[in-house]
Amino acid sequence: MLNRILMLVITVVFSDVIAGETITAFQFNGSLQCHDSIVVSPEESAQKLSTAGLKIIAIISDKVPYGIPRKCGTPTGEANLVTVDAVDWVKFSKKQPGTLGFGVWVFDRPTLEVFKYDGTLQCGQGKEISLETMAMELTNKGIKVTNSRKGRDGLTHITVCGASTGNLNVYTISAESLSQAKELGFKGLITQSMSNEVISPSSTRRGSAQPRTAPSGFTPQQKQVPRIW
Repeated sequence: MLNRILMLVITVVFSDVIAGETITAFQFNGSLQCHDSIVVSPEESAQKLSTAGLKIIAIISDKVPYGIPRKCGTPTGEANLVTVDAVDWVKFSKKQPGTLGFGVWVFDRPTLEVFKYDGTLQCGQGKEISLETMAMELTNKGIKVTNSRKGRDGLTHITVCGASTGNLNVYTISAESLSQAKELGFKGLITQSMSNEVISPSSTRRGSAQPRTAPSGFTPQQKQVPRIW
């Protein structure tokens, strides 16, 4: 289940792109925790897109910023990022609905949300930690919180007393503070709105791009990003 969620990619349709704009596409490099695996290099990822007719602008490696459990066999989250011409991407995505396993990198944002479970358990067990109390974990370390809200993780939890309710405390912080927040046990939150707000690369004036139809085998309710919101 986790592997299936992590390997979902974001495929979007851009409209009214302008010559010279770029987008950054990514694919997981295949590395797994505690296991030897076939790892795809950034250059190999770029070659796939180049062969498909896309102009390559830049190639780097990065890691998806949402929390991945430390568990053998689980993807490491390491990804290959390839910046390409936006017009080329539009043409490519029309010809290749699955985009060869690439998604659009939506994680470079000035602010982001982080979360922790709020301590509540089913059947009234556990003790809820309020938004205000948990926020102090961040503010006491000098991390500015600009917004806070309750949330749910969107996952299916076993129905049994003492099991997690899936309830979250969610906080908006600057992207630069993510590493500090992670040290405190918070994880980056990938939201439904984050996928819906993927925009034509350099301007919000042309409106939001809409996610394409989910791959075969997925129900309409399953989004093409990790379902944590």
